[in-house]
Amino acid sequence: MVKYVYDIRGKVNSEITNKFASHLGTVIGNYLGPGESVVLGRDFNTPSQMIKRSISTGLMSAGINVMDFGIAPIPVIHYVMSLYQTKVMITVAESDLRPEDVSIKIFSTLTIPLEQRNGEKVAWNCIGELRYAHEYKEEYIKAVLKKAATKLIKSKSFMVVADCEMGMSAPFTPKILNKMGCETVTISIKDAKHDLNFSKPGPERLSLDSEVTTTVGADIGITLDNDSDSVIFIDECGNIIRDQTILGIFARDALNREQGGTVVSSVVASQSLDEVVSQYGGNLIKTSVNQVLKDVIDNNAVFGGDEPGMYVFPELQTCYDAIFAVVRMLEILAREDTTLSKLTQEIAEYPCTFFTLDCEHGKKMQVIDTIKKSFDSEKDINTVDGLRVEMEDSFILVRHSRFEPLIRIYIESKSPKKLQKLTASIKRIIENV
Repeated sequence: MVKYVYDIRGKVNSEITNKFASHLGTVIGNYLGPGESVVLGRDFNTPSQMIKRSISTGLMSAGINVMDFGIAPIPVIHYVMSLYQTKVMITVAESDLRPEDVSIKIFSTLTIPLEQRNGEKVAWNCIGELRYAHEYKEEYIKAVLKKAATKLIKSKSFMVVADCEMGMSAPFTPKILNKMGCETVTISIKDAKHDLNFSKPGPERLSLDSEVTTTVGADIGITLDNDSDSVIFIDECGNIIRDQTILGIFARDALNREQGGTVVSSVVASQSLDEVVSQYGGNLIKTSVNQVLKDVIDNNAVFGGDEPGMYVFPELQTCYDAIFAVVRMLEILAREDTTLSKLTQEIAEYPCTFFTLDCEHGKKMQVIDTIKKSFDSEKDINTVDGLRVEMEDSFILVRHSRFEPLIRIYIESKSPKKLQKLTASIKRIIENV
């Protein structure tokens, strides 16, 4: 069972080169040992294709057998990776930070030391084999249909607007929705060269999805990212729903299914999630952004989630799965015989702000330490990922970016005036540092 996810990002052909990617594959292969297997997949972008091939050659040079899934969503590869008796899965996709960046994600049951060292290559007659996976798609679709309340969803005949980036999810999401009796209107970007948005859906794309949802009279709109581990929901009125609100909806549903269960989210979690979990008798764990999946497994959680739009349903698999999130949402709407706009009104939404400030890498911890000293009087301070200061009706979260010279600040308060006051205070502290 995958517990560790490593995310390596950088600019293609300068920071993430073919040489780097091949060496990375060799280092991972050395740790696993000759004869082991790794599954490999990517999104639709050309740079991802190039880097994936380099990783593949590096793995093979270390004696690793590679199962190539080609272009496939992360949750689909993750679900069937156990069929190939492998401990490691690697995906390559365009980063959500910058279009020139690529993101290499390593999913593993093991803690892999990725230190800088020479890669050892095997003899010519021990090179790993390369095979291509073909029969995995139906396995995932069958599993989703089996877990979902398919008959109940069919009885509602939902209309869904599905924006599947570059059509990557088209073989999966619309097919699953159609099998559940949904009428699906698919939006798909055909040429990445003419799309100036990052893989993370931008305002223009979301605005289009919202407009189509209301124009055709759909019950719900969905926007999936380029590797289908993240989804944004749009209600029947065209409103783009906050990720934290969706977290609350899913957490409540999970706790209704398993009373007293544990829910895991990152330290970004809204106060509304605390309230939902408490109201329904659950236990909420706020952990590091990079540890959500691990803590879901370690604590036998009933649900886990994080921003932006990433949700994990352990009854299917311990992986962020945007496709199953869509199915589960339709199931909730059908069971409660309601609309998404009404459902969201049942979850509190508090005034919040998010902003970034430039900060040199060497000064990031100094900034966080200074803010911590300013709030020493507060009893509830979480330092598992940056600094989260809990107050009676507010919280402040300060995190440093691993990849950019930035500090990220999240502030939420039930009082708009206090939100403004806290925002001004934090900016002054950081500027002084």
